[in-house]
Amino acid sequence: MFISASGGSGNDQLVLSEPIVAPKNSVCSQTFIYAKFNSAEEAINFDNYLKSKLLRFLVSALKNDQHAPSKVYAFVPLQDFTSESDIDWSTSISDIDAQLYRKYDISREDQEFIESRIRPME
Repeated sequence: MFISASGGSGNDQLVLSEPIVAPKNSVCSQTFIYAKFNSAEEAINFDNYLKSKLLRFLVSALKNDQHAPSKVYAFVPLQDFTSESDIDWSTSISDIDAQLYRKYDISREDQEFIESRIRPME
């Protein structure tokens, strides 16, 4: 899994660039942050999490320019990306967001604020 270490302006509605699910034994340059997983399913589930509005909203709280180093993910909760997860990662990104909002007891008002600030990434 690769995600660009830069992208956007710091206040754009996408926040992050499109993640790349790469095959096993892939390499990347230092322009990417990478994550390694035990299975393709976990990588795909993480890809879906990266596309969630909640994750990108939390990243936007620390990302004030185009740079997206690992420290901008400090507010992002860790998840289980296996089939044992309490989140059904196989659903649409908007449904994943709904599950995350319930999991973290995000108020309707806060959900509406997040939804108004972050553009969909499907």
